[in-house]
Amino acid sequence: MSAGPDISVVIPVFDKAEALPHVVAAFARQSPMPDAEYIFVDDASRDGSVAVLKGLAGKLPGLSVIENDTNAGPAVRLNQGAALARGRLLCLLDGDEIIAPDAIVTMARLMAETGADMVHGKVARTRLPLPGLQTPAIGANPAYSVSDVPLATIACGRGFVRMAWMATADLFRAAGGCDPRIFIQDESLPLRLASKARRFVDLRAAVTSAGTTGGHLSSNRAQQHHDRFFAAWNLLCDSDGLPDDVVRALRRRCFSAARRAAGAGLEGHQVRLSLDYMISRILPGLDRREELARIAGWLEAMPAIRRTVAS
Repeated sequence: MSAGPDISVVIPVFDKAEALPHVVAAFARQSPMPDAEYIFVDDASRDGSVAVLKGLAGKLPGLSVIENDTNAGPAVRLNQGAALARGRLLCLLDGDEIIAPDAIVTMARLMAETGADMVHGKVARTRLPLPGLQTPAIGANPAYSVSDVPLATIACGRGFVRMAWMATADLFRAAGGCDPRIFIQDESLPLRLASKARRFVDLRAAVTSAGTTGGHLSSNRAQQHHDRFFAAWNLLCDSDGLPDDVVRALRRRCFSAARRAAGAGLEGHQVRLSLDYMISRILPGLDRREELARIAGWLEAMPAIRRTVAS
């Protein structure tokens, strides 16, 4: 039996047919080519994304497509792809962004050199369309920092929500993968990985570029704030013995997300949520679990919020 690839690239796909030829072409331009497989997990696309991917299979060795009949959301689909991945490392990316030509090997190298079990790169935003868009090479000596307190770094920091991740498969499994209770994984995945990680690398270089082709679920502001709240709230509820600075940071995230949700679809609670947010800033150490549980109930009742559907 032949050994599996060292790296499994897992990409959830929903209605990305226009972007996929450019995304696959960028993977095919990796130099040096990594020992990798490329698992595209379709989430019941309506635009022929599966047919496009099957037509591109000959252009990228290791490309495979997982088809689904129901739309369950990117969190569920990332977990589905990761469950079938054979690699020691998982590279988790969006399906409409152009990867830098040396990104995969650079992320893997930094993990090996630092002993980290997770690394996050940047996503460059541009107004350019994907045709012709290329992300510059990262180079041999990119700027990065290393943290031995990954959860504190991510919970207390900013800029770790875009899908430009590499993590060991063991870490992904230990963390339980993406939170299946939350439709969008952007906020919850970093927190869950970091809660089990030993060392984290913050790579301060663009791993991918996001152009104007395609779209992001996070442009739905109500969904974004709903999912941001529950990413922090679920971790608070699921975890015992979190450091005090992490608990305070997660509470701040909850109250901030709830206040923003009040202006994006959570009607009737604006004054109370603004007051709750102010108290959280003035008295960050105050245990306000009852208030957060009440807010969670309001958010669970929000209309027009997409929630995960078991595959």
